[in-house]
Amino acid sequence: MTVLQIIQPDNPLLRRQALRVSDFGDEFQTLVDDMTDTMIEAEGVGLAGPQVARSLRVIIARLPDNDESREAYGEDAGLLYVLANPRVVWRSEETADGVEGCLSLPGLLGEVERRESIEIAGQDRWGTPTRLTVEGWLARVFQHEMDHLDGILFIDIATRVWRPDAAEALASDVTEA
Repeated sequence: MTVLQIIQPDNPLLRRQALRVSDFGDEFQTLVDDMTDTMIEAEGVGLAGPQVARSLRVIIARLPDNDESREAYGEDAGLLYVLANPRVVWRSEETADGVEGCLSLPGLLGEVERRESIEIAGQDRWGTPTRLTVEGWLARVFQHEMDHLDGILFIDIATRVWRPDAAEALASDVTEA
């Protein structure tokens, strides 16, 4: 497997709407594996196809798998989610502000309001239709990644963006996706 280059906003592909996944064959399976390796190597919790210069509507997400995460997120900790062609089919009225970062925007954090819970319809890595209902931090990760599929970066919708000092970056509960 391969660690892919994560592109930054100077690459116009990051700002384009991604194309629908229609072929779930070997090339797509390799992409999903490579995206997973890339996300883990970069210590992120999510990654979208456009972030690795692939204009495909595919996202992956994986919350950390450590004692603290298992206590906070239960069975979601460490579980890898792969969704192709995801779309939100339901969203809660409740929202929450949270701090987000992005693997494509290293060194920046932002305060972003997101829906607290969402239901997503899409396809798994083999093309089988699937639906997920997620809440809290995992819902934030999915919404962040799905924005990438439409060329939206968290800095576009943040109420505040800043460069953290080293202590803040280590101490904060940040979604790095």
